[in-house]
Amino acid sequence: MTGPASSGAVRLRPGAVEWREVEGEIVAVDVQTSEYLAINRTGAVLWRALEAGATADQLAERLVDRFDVERGAARRDVDEFVATLASRGLLA
Repeated sequence: MTGPASSGAVRLRPGAVEWREVEGEIVAVDVQTSEYLAINRTGAVLWRALEAGATADQLAERLVDRFDVERGAARRDVDEFVATLASRGLLA
């Protein structure tokens, strides 16, 4: 894997977003751009882990445990999710 999660734990950048959980999903506002983000239940599992910081392997394991998905598929989903957040400048 390459990218922000390849070298260790990543976490949401403090103060980058204001967010709330609504019916198991995350609704967030990027403080810098004022853009809204809607994150589904799968992403919400990752989002909560990123509050404290987690490695890509830990994030993938959460998906495997919660949704009973294949580990390779979980890791691909994690990589894509983390890359999207990183491209928006939301990760520390």
